Amino acid sequence: MPIDATPAPRKPRLLWANLYCLLDTASGASMTVREMLLQLVGQGYEVRILGAAVFDHVSGTVRVKEQWEAIQARRGRMLTLVDGPLEHQLLVTSSTRRAEVTAAEENRWFATYQQVLDQFNPDLVFFYGGNAFDHLISAEARVRGIPSAFYLANGNYNRTRWCRDVDLILTDSQATADRYARELGCKVTPVGKFIDPSRVVAQGQTRERILFVNPRLEKGVAIVIRLALLLEKRRPDIVFEVVESRGQWPNLLRQITAAMGHARESLDNVVVTPNTDDMRPVYGRARLLLAPSLWWESGGRVVVEAMLNGIPALITDYGGMAEFAGDAGITLKLAPVYHEPPYTRVPEDEALEPLLARLEALYDDEAAYAELVSRAWRVGQTRHSLAASTQRLLQALQPWVEPRAGDQDTGVLLRQVHKQGLDDRLPPPLPTDSSDRL
Repeated sequence: MPIDATPAPRKPRLLWANLYCLLDTASGASMTVREMLLQLVGQGYEVRILGAAVFDHVSGTVRVKEQWEAIQARRGRMLTLVDGPLEHQLLVTSSTRRAEVTAAEENRWFATYQQVLDQFNPDLVFFYGGNAFDHLISAEARVRGIPSAFYLANGNYNRTRWCRDVDLILTDSQATADRYARELGCKVTPVGKFIDPSRVVAQGQTRERILFVNPRLEKGVAIVIRLALLLEKRRPDIVFEVVESRGQWPNLLRQITAAMGHARESLDNVVVTPNTDDMRPVYGRARLLLAPSLWWESGGRVVVEAMLNGIPALITDYGGMAEFAGDAGITLKLAPVYHEPPYTRVPEDEALEPLLARLEALYDDEAAYAELVSRAWRVGQTRHSLAASTQRLLQALQPWVEPRAGDQDTGVLLRQVHKQGLDDRLPPPLPTDSSDRL
C-alpha cells in the first residue's frame, strides 16, 4: 500500500513585537492581546512574543510577583517567561515605565527584533503603540515583505503616521471602527473582546455591592465619588467596592472631595480592593458595575466581564461601552463638556437625583433587577462569545498569513530597498543562557 509522503502544511507564523509586557494585569489591551494569542495557538498558529519588562503601572506585575525578584536580577538581559503555551521573550529594562526606557535599551530591543525576524521568519507581525520608536516595528517588517497588523483600542490617534506601514488594523468595537473611518479615513476591522469566561465568571454570587474598577479621572472616578457621598448617609446599606488598577483611590478621594469643599480620607460605604489577577470573587460580590468613562472607551473590558457574569452596568454613551452592554446597560448621557480633560467636572446633585433613584431601585425592586440580570446574561452569551471573537480574528488574519511571507528570500528584498544595495541582516545572536528562562 503506497505511503502518502506529502508533508503537512506548516503552521502560519505570527510574531507579537512590542515593548509592553503582555502579562500586565493593569492593561486591558495587553490582557486582550494575550488572550488573542492563546486562541491563535489553539487554532494552529505558531506564535512568538518579543516584549520588555514595561507595564502600564507597577500594580500590573501581580501575575509575575513570585518571579519578580528573579526578573529584576536580570536587568539589561533577555529573559524568557513561560506562560502555558506562550513564551514571552522580554528585555528586562531598568524601569517598568515606558517613558523611562533608555535609548540603549531601545537599541538592544530593536536589534533583537531584527534577529527574530531573520530566524523566525514570521508571516505576520502584530503590535500596537504610537510612539516614534513603535513606527520602526512595522517599517522593518515592510522592507522585508512581511505584512503587519495593529491592535487599536483607544481614541488617542489624531494623525496617520502610526498606520502608514500597517496592513491590517484590528479593534474591539464597531464604535471605534466607525470613529477612525470618520475622522482619519482608516479601515478598521472590529473583532470583539477576547475574554476567557473561566477566568472571570464567579462560581457563586451574592450581588451585594456596586463595583467600580480602576479609579482614574478619565474613568469617571469623580462621578463615582459624588454618588458614594450622596448615598453614604441616605443608604448606608448600599456598599461600593473599588478595585484599584493603574488608579489609586486614596489620593483621588482626597483631591476630589477637597475640590468639593471638604476633604475626606475615606468613605464609610466604600471598600477598596487592590489590583488582582483573579476578579471572580469580586464579580461574585457585584450587583451592578459602574463604568461612567469620560474619555473615549473603545469597549471596556470590565463591561464584557460584567455581562459574562450577568451583572448589569451603568455606562456612558461615549465610545463602545453602550455597544458592549446592550440592553443590560443603564446609560448616563452627559453634555460634551464632561468628556473633556481634566475630567473633574461632576453634574449638579439635582441632575444626579434620577440616577440615584435608579440605583436605589436596583436594591429595592427585585423583579426589575432580575429582568436586568436576565438581559446581562443574554448579552454576555450572544455578543461576547470567545469562540465567535476568535473566528472573526481568524477571518481577518487569513488574507495576510495565507501568502506565507516567511518563506520568501528576505536577503533579496533587503538589498532591493537598501540605498547601498546591501543586505543589513544581523549576525546570529549569542546563545541564551538556560538560566534566563523562568
